[in-house]
Amino acid sequence: MTARYMTPIFLTLLSTSAAAQGTPAKAHICLAPSSVETASGSAATAMSAVRETFTSYLTGPTLEVAPLSSRLESQARQEAKAANCPYLLITTLKQEHKGGGSGLLGRVASGAVQQGVSSADVGSNSAAGRVATGAATGAASGAANNYGSSTQAKDEMTLTTHLESADGKVLVDMTGKRKADSNGEDMLTPLVEKAATAVANAISKPAP
Repeated sequence: MTARYMTPIFLTLLSTSAAAQGTPAKAHICLAPSSVETASGSAATAMSAVRETFTSYLTGPTLEVAPLSSRLESQARQEAKAANCPYLLITTLKQEHKGGGSGLLGRVASGAVQQGVSSADVGSNSAAGRVATGAATGAASGAANNYGSSTQAKDEMTLTTHLESADGKVLVDMTGKRKADSNGEDMLTPLVEKAATAVANAISKPAP
């Protein structure tokens, strides 16, 4: 009698256990505050846009992002280590006005502001990518568009992306550049999408 009524319960438990075992663990990526140098908008807006856009592209069935608070690169590494992060993502964003004024090529306009992680020695490596799972969410799109609203035609944006494992191995070290064709153009999202693709590909790549 008892066995008869307990059987469905055991079957449910076994089914739940099997489903849990079939769910892949997510790769946990710690994202340091971006180091920002911009002649457009504010550094705080740019930092938020970078964080939200990377988070949207690197959130999915096998990926998740945890933002860090430490701005110094050395402290960000310590924070990531304390949180047992298997991956640390460090980014640098630079936007320059190129449409006129007294600025020279390769030089940020005099009104530029800086914030974010201060970079020291960073190794180099490269990685090909495939499209990262997950599309930009409304929040990320809004943050990127908000920052891009002050962009002027011919502005140039450079995004540097550095991903390393917990043992310090460099998995991705790439730089992307884009030039605005019109005022208010969102240059950040396509640059982040390409960088996130490389990050997702590097993480999913089987160990040799």
